[in-house]
Amino acid sequence: MSVENPYAAPLADLSQSAADQPMFFVVAPRKLLLMILLSQGLYMVYWSYKQWAYYRQATGAPIWPWARGLFAVFFFYSFAMKVRRTLELTNTSHRWWPRCLALGLTFSALLPQAYVWFVAPMTALKLNFCLMIADAALAVQLQHAVNRVEDDAGGEANHRLTWANGIWILIGMSTWALTVFWTLNPPGPY
Repeated sequence: MSVENPYAAPLADLSQSAADQPMFFVVAPRKLLLMILLSQGLYMVYWSYKQWAYYRQATGAPIWPWARGLFAVFFFYSFAMKVRRTLELTNTSHRWWPRCLALGLTFSALLPQAYVWFVAPMTALKLNFCLMIADAALAVQLQHAVNRVEDDAGGEANHRLTWANGIWILIGMSTWALTVFWTLNPPGPY
């Protein structure tokens, strides 16, 4: 019969090393593109949150992933620089321009807030759609770098659509439908 010391500190499970823990969220580029476009860009909030949550878990950095996900546009540059630094530290070669990519993503995400008040609703809808395609393309380029960091270039660890992805798509398609409806049928003066 063994007697344990009730005053002894609990022993930590050290079987999983920090090197085994992913630093960033892996997703297949084609899935990311599909999710961003079909969710009307709302998936980028979740994507950004997951990137920062993984980063926090791997590094122990004192950040709030939910805030960085919700206000992702203000953290694209910081995120791209962290990915760039990780690529450099691991001596992983990847040809990309992280500063230009992050600034382009920030600019294309903020631009609709500047012109939406000055153009006709249908023109705003068309411009927003074009900018969302640009956002998605830039996010996919950033995801390629993330996947290189995690040694999963194709994002095979997360390439299938799940029921949760279906919910994002349903919300996004509903938002698309309402946006198009309100653009074609603007409310009249009261």
